[in-house]
Amino acid sequence: MSGVGSGYPLTRQPIDLGQHLQLKNRVYFAPMGIDLARDGCLTDDMFAFYRGIVEGGCAMVVLANSAIDATTRLHEGGLCLYEEKHAEHLAPLIDYGRQHACPVVVQLQHYGSQGDLARSGGAMLAPSRLPGKRQPGVRVMTHEDARIVCNQFGSAARLAQQAGARAVQLQASNGYLLSSFLSPYSNRRIDRYGGSPLRRARLLLEVIEAIAEATQGGVDISVRLGIDDCLGDKGQQPALLEQVVPALERAGISALMCSAAIRETFHYMLKADPKVHALLVHGVRHIRELTALPVGFAGFTGSLAQAEALLDLGVADLVGMSRALFADNDLVNKSLSGKANSVNACRFDGNCFRDKSNPNLDRVYCCVNDKYKRPDSIRYD
Repeated sequence: MSGVGSGYPLTRQPIDLGQHLQLKNRVYFAPMGIDLARDGCLTDDMFAFYRGIVEGGCAMVVLANSAIDATTRLHEGGLCLYEEKHAEHLAPLIDYGRQHACPVVVQLQHYGSQGDLARSGGAMLAPSRLPGKRQPGVRVMTHEDARIVCNQFGSAARLAQQAGARAVQLQASNGYLLSSFLSPYSNRRIDRYGGSPLRRARLLLEVIEAIAEATQGGVDISVRLGIDDCLGDKGQQPALLEQVVPALERAGISALMCSAAIRETFHYMLKADPKVHALLVHGVRHIRELTALPVGFAGFTGSLAQAEALLDLGVADLVGMSRALFADNDLVNKSLSGKANSVNACRFDGNCFRDKSNPNLDRVYCCVNDKYKRPDSIRYD
């Protein structure tokens, strides 16, 4: 395949995302919750982690899961963006990225029914109740709830803008609130927010409109879009998005970043599985055929050679890495300078994801990166 092993010419190409972001290459750090925040604020340890990613050569960093309100929380160490102090702590990192030609994008998150009830301090919102499934603390959203949620997204985006961000990303994948509205598996409504793919997308479209209004068009809006729930005909699939993707483009978003799996099927994403990777690649190709927007995705890409191959095949315009850059922050710089053999390769065993729910750990660790090597006392089967 052209370029592989000869300098990665496709990976090196710059690309514009929307009106405000110019990316120096085609590799971005995809959202990965490392849960080092304190009281919802970016900490010194979190800044140090992202500083390593920024300096490592990728073109953009997308932060993970900034909760848009106190009523939707998951991990104690997760970022928040609903108070001035949250924006104030984010600002130095956003400025650092700007100084190093690596824009930092803030991902806005409402956890929906996948939040933590105790931390959220009230009912968790969902489009519908799932038949035969216990969902303690879950409440079906009303139209008034939808209005409130849109305002929360708008306020969070305005705080991101205040912190210096030129772009935000909406988390509309992996079964969280916006994703749950998009999927026929979790959205059984028959009102204006359900019953067809476009009506299921109404909340997402209203959120986009609310952000554009709140920021007066001053930030680009990308969407991390769940394209496959990995549930077959019961859930979201790329074919169901054939009207939704053009509607998102008309709404003025800057890019689509594709993702797969929800909580019930996330085990498929823990370890690199060729079948799951092929399913994701096939879905991303389909989405890219529906739009002129830049399309990216992250999933099991562990090297620049693999990224170059995906670009060469026309699968996507951007390639995201999270675990691979977690394993070696300098993967991009090393590879572009001809030192790919010195990269600490990710094992894709999923242990970093297991760390997130391990009560004995206070952060996410890595199997191979000495900066944050997992303690020998912590072992997974």
